[in-house]
Amino acid sequence: MLFMGIDVGTQGARGIICDERGAVAAAHGENFASLNVSDYPGGYEQQPAVWWEAVRKVMKACRSQLKAANTDPGQVCAVSVDGTSGTILPVGEDGEALRPALMYNDMRAKEEAGRIHQAGRALEEKLGYQFNASYALPKILWMKEQLPEIHRRTWRYIHQTDYIVGKLCGIYDVTDYSNALKTGYDLMDNKWPDFLKDCGIDPAQLPRVVAPGERIGTLKSSLAREYGFSPDMLVAAGATDGYASALAAGAAKTGDWVSVIGTTMVLKGVTKELLADPAGSSYSHKLPSGAWMLGGAANMGGRCLNDAFSREQFEEMNQYVEQVIPTGVISFPLHGKGERFPFINPGAEAFTLGDISDARVHYASLMEGVAYAERFALEHMQEIGAEVGPVIYTAGGACKSPQWMKIRASVLNRELKVPEAVGADMGSALLAASAVYFSSLEEAVRQMITFQTVVQPDAELAAAYEALYQKAKAEYKRRFL
Repeated sequence: MLFMGIDVGTQGARGIICDERGAVAAAHGENFASLNVSDYPGGYEQQPAVWWEAVRKVMKACRSQLKAANTDPGQVCAVSVDGTSGTILPVGEDGEALRPALMYNDMRAKEEAGRIHQAGRALEEKLGYQFNASYALPKILWMKEQLPEIHRRTWRYIHQTDYIVGKLCGIYDVTDYSNALKTGYDLMDNKWPDFLKDCGIDPAQLPRVVAPGERIGTLKSSLAREYGFSPDMLVAAGATDGYASALAAGAAKTGDWVSVIGTTMVLKGVTKELLADPAGSSYSHKLPSGAWMLGGAANMGGRCLNDAFSREQFEEMNQYVEQVIPTGVISFPLHGKGERFPFINPGAEAFTLGDISDARVHYASLMEGVAYAERFALEHMQEIGAEVGPVIYTAGGACKSPQWMKIRASVLNRELKVPEAVGADMGSALLAASAVYFSSLEEAVRQMITFQTVVQPDAELAAAYEALYQKAKAEYKRRFL
């Protein structure tokens, strides 16, 4: 059997088709024909037709790859879709967009977010997060008040994922509860909260909410004929891109944690119970099993290397890393000003304690600084009650450097495992497989995720880094908390 996952992101769409062992049969990415179409100052909007155009090209390319390998596209038995979290779109009864979507990074609804924060304080305390302008709900309130004619004609406010699901199966008014979180859905009581009406938002204009991986419909017959897919191909509920990415990295059971270090750092892990973060720097998604996926995103990350060195220098500098570590330098190599996880401090700034006049030491110390911040974040998760197991699943650009992987494994004193396929599209394929083949999402993750790299901590380095990390931790607390 084959399963398809589609990831709809900020700049394009990606798709993957794999079997029940996770072996990839086809994969393709397609950039959007246009990106920001907003004429609102500082706004960020996209035309949903552009999303669908890219998805169609992805499906066509994947079909062609299957045929080239003498594989019948009709073997694809299920598809699931993920999208950006907080993106919202008003549609009419035919599912067509009434205006461009307000994207997750459109921050125009700051004033509305403040009002929703006041009205929804009880829900915030219950679920452990705080509404802000990036959330979908404040954007809906903004459209209601600033675009009253659009609001009057709106049948449903739906998410990026929901729109593509509608295009696939004709059902536009169903969403999953990871996408619904930033639209204010009560994940504990499984309902749209009463305070929405107090804000003038009618829950009837919001979609029905189901679990990620739940069956929604079957592929439109016209699409089945066009692409050679089976007309019985199931369309299953998806998730947000971050949720799907964590699944693809291997996080499914309590104690599993995924650390993605690219430009920034994202941590997500599975907890048995819903945990509240007193710092307000993280929040939880709900898993179909009833467990929770706790996580946060930092401004700290791999960007610090780009700030200090050119990409051409990376390969050269990597050759010297193991000669100079541990450097003894304590740093917090933050890009810009302000941090949001594992603490919120708008005034936080980078600092360095130690001599970095040697470029080789400077380079390695930046890697160490990110690793110290990574451990600090994991310890914050433990402090609020999360279990962190002996293995950290990891993805992102930092995994391309064996030297950095060795530093991180030793600072964390944990095994690092890098999965073969790390994209959100693979996470969506897991959801599709869980809908028709496996007994649970956890089983799908166990059976379909394989690992390309496993790195153990170096005992000697781990001992040296323990003392250095404690100095870094004390400095973080002194400066930022």
